[in-house]
Amino acid sequence: MKKPLSLLLAFFLMISTVPAYASGIKEGAASLFLPTTGQAMNNELGATKTKVMATVEVAAITTITILGLASSAGVVWVGLGPLIANHLWSATDAYKSAKQKDDPIYQAQIVEAEHTLELSRQRRFGRNPEAGSIDIRRRVQMAGERAY
Repeated sequence: MKKPLSLLLAFFLMISTVPAYASGIKEGAASLFLPTTGQAMNNELGATKTKVMATVEVAAITTITILGLASSAGVVWVGLGPLIANHLWSATDAYKSAKQKDDPIYQAQIVEAEHTLELSRQRRFGRNPEAGSIDIRRRVQMAGERAY
């Protein structure tokens, strides 16, 4: 038990010292061994895909455990297939997300989208104070007139 644990620790120490130019490799390798780890390194922990990956991981491990205890070893593949697929999906996604995060064009698109969202919020909450007394039909009509 000590040898696999020490090898795993040595591997994570080696991965954590990967140079910055190899962005994506560290995240992909981390997610290959433990899904959603690379997504956490990419600040995507709250994303829906990360939650799905974690759910699939728990479900596959539970399936392997139940089928492994209840029946013969051949049925364990029912849970092992999704487990392997989830590890590969998580690693690939973490690698692609890390590479995309370092792309200057992608960063410019993010800044532009954040600026547009901020302008939209300002317009939304910067309503005309007199419009509060106008009914909803009149507001829709006024918005339509402004659009044309």
